[in-house]
Amino acid sequence: MTLSSINLIDPETGQRFPSAPDSAVVLSSTQAKWRQNLTLEVQRLLPMELPEHQIEGHRLIINLGEPVRFGWCVDGRSHERVLPAGGLCLQSEGETNAPFWRDEMTVAAISIAPEFVITLLEDRAPTALETFAERRCVPDSQSYIFTRALASELATPSEPLYAETLTMAFTLHLLTAHSQNPKKPLIPKGKLSALQLKTIVELAHEQLGDDLGLAEMARVVGVSPFHFARLFKNTTGFAPHQFVLHLRLERAKRLLVTHQLSLPDVAQAVGFFDQAHFTNAFRRAFGVTPKAFAKTLKN
Repeated sequence: MTLSSINLIDPETGQRFPSAPDSAVVLSSTQAKWRQNLTLEVQRLLPMELPEHQIEGHRLIINLGEPVRFGWCVDGRSHERVLPAGGLCLQSEGETNAPFWRDEMTVAAISIAPEFVITLLEDRAPTALETFAERRCVPDSQSYIFTRALASELATPSEPLYAETLTMAFTLHLLTAHSQNPKKPLIPKGKLSALQLKTIVELAHEQLGDDLGLAEMARVVGVSPFHFARLFKNTTGFAPHQFVLHLRLERAKRLLVTHQLSLPDVAQAVGFFDQAHFTNAFRRAFGVTPKAFAKTLKN
């Protein structure tokens, strides 16, 4: 049973309670140990009505299934619309909500940490309550594409940095399309210096077996994660997650060739979440599973 990690707040008691029953959570980024910039859960929900609550984190849901009858209460009055396939509802942290839905639905439930918005927009970030314009049952094909990609990454993981990169791109889209006062991040120009690139390559090799994140890579060269990702690609032609994944897989091949290690040990040594994660990434890159690759070495 997967517990929901997205919480709501009772406005009278201040107590937190989960946004969905445990049985409703199909996939969870918390269980997959993603960084908590963005929490994503795929939830399968029966018709229900939630009590009035406050939002913890910037919150949105995106309908992954068929259109459903969806409503909410404001000042004792009910409003109801159709939440279309791919449609979203969005609110900023601290706002109140009291939603209900009359049909079964499968949604991506997402919570974005306000601190992450501050990181992306730096000193131009709005206050939490002023971040997003309230959206109810509106279509957003780009958010739907991002969400499907994130859910796919949860179901079949590749490189951990890829989920982090998708998270950043998705949040930037939301800030552009749905902010109360839309602000785009300042786009960095230029490239990393030779010394900065050398430092990043050395760091990646040293910590390849660890959970290396964009924030740590950015910190060693003195820029924000968003700026780092852009500057790295400007410099190398590759996104950071593509570069690190390549290093992980090449080291894995060398370990399979030169060491008598089990597949779980190889997966751990090169920084994959588990053996299944390692096998999926290896097969995508080389067209063969690591088990089959290792077997060819013995023949």
